Amino acid sequence: MRGAVLLASASFGAIGACMTLPGSLLPVLVEAFDIRLVEAGSMLALQPIGYLLSVLASRQLIARLGARRVTSWGLLVFALGIVAFGLVSNWLAGAAAMFLSGLGFGAMEVAGNTLVLALGGARNANLLNFVHLFFGVGSLATPAIVTRAVAAGASWRAVFVLVGAATAAIALSWAAVADPPAEEAHPSAAARQPRARLLPLLLATILGLYVGVETGVGGWLTKFMVSERAVSLPFAGNALSSYWLGLSAGRLALIFLAHRIGDSVLVVGSAALSTAALALAVLAPGPWLAAAAFTVAGLGYSGIFPAVIAMGGRLQPENTAAITSVLIAGAGVGGIVVPWVMSAVSDGLSVTVGMAFYAAMTGVMTALAAANLAILVRERMRP
Repeated sequence: MRGAVLLASASFGAIGACMTLPGSLLPVLVEAFDIRLVEAGSMLALQPIGYLLSVLASRQLIARLGARRVTSWGLLVFALGIVAFGLVSNWLAGAAAMFLSGLGFGAMEVAGNTLVLALGGARNANLLNFVHLFFGVGSLATPAIVTRAVAAGASWRAVFVLVGAATAAIALSWAAVADPPAEEAHPSAAARQPRARLLPLLLATILGLYVGVETGVGGWLTKFMVSERAVSLPFAGNALSSYWLGLSAGRLALIFLAHRIGDSVLVVGSAALSTAALALAVLAPGPWLAAAAFTVAGLGYSGIFPAVIAMGGRLQPENTAAITSVLIAGAGVGGIVVPWVMSAVSDGLSVTVGMAFYAAMTGVMTALAAANLAILVRERMRP
């Protein structure tokens, strides 16, 4: 168990580091490929498309190969896509590399979360927050380091190749971990209740909005700060690191507190906090206040993903791979649609309006989380 938890933590940390690379260096990539913002958004959107396709196939892959093998191979394919991105010569080839990385990421995320749910027992929300904390650690460390390195003259291509190679090494390390006991896949009595059919759809929609906005803000924050707030690339990189720092700090706290707070209440409060903070970041008159508001937005986003996955696991405890794949499929759809719409809005209007769109989508997520809470409260009161 310890080996699996440690490797899962390292895997999500590597994912966090790799996922923040395009956003951290987006101003550099736009210039290097000589592309418009909507083309940059389209290039990055190929990753969530690949992610969604592999998520849809992940349940069958886990049934045939086991969650450990799917986690390992998925992470390896993801790493190969990141390395390939560092070697491409144009944005279309970059889109293909992003698609490959998305294929690996989707399979790894479903399988990895399935493993953690199985290992966590009654406190799986705490363990999920622990493992996903390292996604935030990788995310917060990378922007400040790579933006400084590139500003000092390092090649952005070398950055992608080196980080991707390190991720591949973690993927190969999974061979040293034994497979966990296989779970039985059969429907529970709760799964036959009407609310159990409604709630997965609602949770998947919440997760879709969350992933679309959380990764979208991470992907466009440096561009927003450089273009709209006229700051240097290192300053923007620090702001992005601070955003991920907020997310990491929240997950660190929730390792100890998640079991004391109802998951549904936590999602509502977290989404509301992020909505307010992101709106402030857009409206802030100066770069320092905007950076601070982005940090608070990251803090708000911290508990949403683990809490939603934990709620899904309780809905269908006998078949966590199935419910996890449904929820993460919703995440994949949101990861495609929301950032692409934002890139089109930014290209037609401005990046500031695009960021305001993200704030509005976070508000919609808050409303859906409140609806989920209302359904659960009504069900508990029902005789």
